Amino acid sequence: MISYAPLFKTLKEKNVQLIDLIRECKLSPATVAKFRKNESVTLETISRVCCYLNVPIERVVIIHCNRT
Repeated sequence: MISYAPLFKTLKEKNVQLIDLIRECKLSPATVAKFRKNESVTLETISRVCCYLNVPIERVVIIHCNRT
């Protein structure tokens, strides 16, 4: 399962708003909705967010593996 909880925590720590990501990373409203719903986005999108925030990928997304 994908979680963008680290992204929202990073945004808060850096005092950055989602609207800043939309503008600076050229994100669509649909992509922001995917972040909120913990749905998949492209690695390119995650890369743009990481570069803008100047953070490693683990500060944006985490993957929880369900092992049975």
